[in-house]
Amino acid sequence: MGLFAAVALVLVFFFVLSPLPDLTPWRSGPPRKPWAAAARQMEVWEKAGIKRSLRFSYVPLEQVSDHLLVAILVGEDINFFHHNGVDFSAWPEAFQQWIEGRRLRGASTITQQLAKNLFLSRERSLTRKLAEVRLAWHLEKQLGKRRILELYVNIAEFGPGIFGAEAASQAYFGCAARDLTPAQAAALAATIPAPTRDNPKTNSARFRARRQVIAERAAHASWLYTLVREAQRR
Repeated sequence: MGLFAAVALVLVFFFVLSPLPDLTPWRSGPPRKPWAAAARQMEVWEKAGIKRSLRFSYVPLEQVSDHLLVAILVGEDINFFHHNGVDFSAWPEAFQQWIEGRRLRGASTITQQLAKNLFLSRERSLTRKLAEVRLAWHLEKQLGKRRILELYVNIAEFGPGIFGAEAASQAYFGCAARDLTPAQAAALAATIPAPTRDNPKTNSARFRARRQVIAERAAHASWLYTLVREAQRR
C-alpha cells in the first residue's frame, strides 16, 4: 500500500469512524477530574511514590484577568477568535517532519491543546495529531469559543501539579487570577510550553525571554483585549 493510500485510510478512520466523546459534562462549571493531563501527572507521582495533590481551583472566565487571557492568546494562538479550531498553515511542515521520521512539532491552537489536555496522550504521532484535530472541530462546534477559553485557562498546567489560572496566581504571586498585572500575566503565559521546566519559580533564561516577548506582543494587542472582554461578558 502506498504512503498516500495509508494516510487516506487513517484520515477516514479518525474523521469518520472513530467515536467522539460526549461533551455534555463539559458545557458548564468546573471540569471533571481527573482530565487526561491531570491524570498523567498523578500517575507520574504514583509511580515515583510521591503523595501529593494537584493544585487546582476553578473560576469562571469573567474572574480571570483580561491581561492573562490576552497574554495566553498572543503566546499560544493569536488567531483564536478567527479560526475553526485548526491552523492549517502549520500542517505542511508538520507533515514533512512525519515523512522524514522526525518528531512532530506542536503548531497547535488553543482548541487543539484543550482537546489533548482533556482526552489524549502526550504521544507525538500523526494519528494522535489527527485525533486532536477532529476533537478540536468537535469542541468548537459543541462548546464555542467562550467555553473553550474558559476550560483552557482552568486546566492548563502552569507548573509541577499546578493547574489553572487561579491556582497558578495564588502559587506564584499570592493573588487571585482576576487581579494579575500585565507583567504577572506575561509570566504565567510564558510557562505554558514547558511548565515544569520554565516557570516563575525556575526563572530560566528561556522563561525570561519568552515572558519578554509575550509582554511586548500583549502591549500592542488592544484589538485582542476587546475580543477577550466581549467573551467574558457572554
